[in-house]
Amino acid sequence: MAKILYVVHRYAPYPGGSENYVRDMAEETLRRGHEVAVFAGEHQGMHNGVLATNDPAIFGLPWDLVVVHGGDVGWQDNILMQCKKIKSPMLFMLIVPSDSTVYKYACENVEYIGCSTSEDWWYIRYNDHKSKAVSIRHGIDPKISLGTSGFRKKYGIETELMFLSCGGYWHNKRMKELVDLFNKVGRYDITLVTTGYDNRFDIMPKDSEFVKNLLLDDRNDVMSAIKESDLYIMHSNREGFGLVLLESMLNKTPWAATNMAGAKLMNEFGFTYDNDEELLNYMKEFKPITEDKIEESYEYVTMNHMISNTVDDILKLL
Repeated sequence: MAKILYVVHRYAPYPGGSENYVRDMAEETLRRGHEVAVFAGEHQGMHNGVLATNDPAIFGLPWDLVVVHGGDVGWQDNILMQCKKIKSPMLFMLIVPSDSTVYKYACENVEYIGCSTSEDWWYIRYNDHKSKAVSIRHGIDPKISLGTSGFRKKYGIETELMFLSCGGYWHNKRMKELVDLFNKVGRYDITLVTTGYDNRFDIMPKDSEFVKNLLLDDRNDVMSAIKESDLYIMHSNREGFGLVLLESMLNKTPWAATNMAGAKLMNEFGFTYDNDEELLNYMKEFKPITEDKIEESYEYVTMNHMISNTVDDILKLL
């Protein structure tokens, strides 16, 4: 039995991707019979057998591996900057490579650096850390990532087609820009739906006849929306991987995304674009994807990007 400590700024329940991802990794590790805990800034206590704590004394225990999910977030950065003092070996999972002082220090001093995208591997080679680099396949839990029908009826979507974009209403998600672009499409058979669980920056777009924007923190509603969409759009200009693309493929929903991170890795299974004009033309001419292509993407994600694949890659380090 191994002892694994995960580090994330917030633990689930929370609608954000990082929080749910670390929860899924922790519970899958526990399911395999290992001892697991999470050092998190919010939601302490026992959650489905996993201890979440904000007590730094937990680093004094003999862990076989400490897994830090991303950086450039205060909670994780504080641990990464103390990595030389922590006696347990550490895996730093890169989430959006950065030239920050924290990233540079961590990569120089941790035992392992987890990479999943071409941007990650370029960063590793450029900074000469290839000897520490390990491949980590990001994954999702099918138990909570499969949607059920009902979203369109619940929220009154009556057009033949529905396009969707989800996440927090944050600047990097470019929801407002997507809505502005969609308004140029000129098709009356499509409704664009955006959903977000956080509008702290007050940039939630305005509704119009064929655009509906929803502040949602219910993950079941979001998964139902993905399942019933004809196209998922990830219009971000900054993403760690884009787990929502995996969720789309699992729900047999086609996707379009900025050519970056996970979209670049999986571009044979979706439409990637380098500028807004390419996406605009794609939306104007959109036709449903062939069933063969949908099944091919479904098979790929179930074989390569389940949470079990992620934990497999982590446990190989022990």
